[in-house]
Amino acid sequence: MSRSGRLVAVLAAVAALAACGKVATDDSVEEQIKSQLGTDSSDCPTDLKGERGQSIVCKATKGGAAFDVKVTVTAVSGDTINFSIERVGGATTTTTTTTAPAATAGAPTVAGKFVAQSVLTQLAADGKQVDEVSCPDLPATVGASERCTLKSGADSYGVTVTVTGVQGTDVRFDIQVDRTPTTAPSR
Repeated sequence: MSRSGRLVAVLAAVAALAACGKVATDDSVEEQIKSQLGTDSSDCPTDLKGERGQSIVCKATKGGAAFDVKVTVTAVSGDTINFSIERVGGATTTTTTTTAPAATAGAPTVAGKFVAQSVLTQLAADGKQVDEVSCPDLPATVGASERCTLKSGADSYGVTVTVTGVQGTDVRFDIQVDRTPTTAPSR
């Protein structure tokens, strides 16, 4: 289970109120795609409806290669729409981005449930069997580190999540899964 990955958590509210409910505007989604995937361009057909499970497929280009990007709402909390961004077609790699609600009073943090979801999503995308991940809140400060717990079958592994960059509301962090389980089944 030793796998280092790079994930991104964004601490921004990307919701706007519309007559029919909450939406993330196509412009705001396109900007997140360009920011998180480093694309040259992105074009979404419509706004993203603020309901869990709703998704849209946007078009993007990078270095002359065109591909689709699936954007799916993972949760809605107040005026914040949380969504994942997944590159599909044209490449074999998948990048997952989670948009989290703005931090509460005190130092900005990424809520533990969003860190855990990002770790789980990334490892699952890498083909790892992951049943559950739990993490504490992660301070949005470069060098900040927290230990998470990952369960895979009967084994539990420690996971170190370390902040590698903070730019405005964009928090980047690396994950490192311990090589050996902390608990193993008795045989």
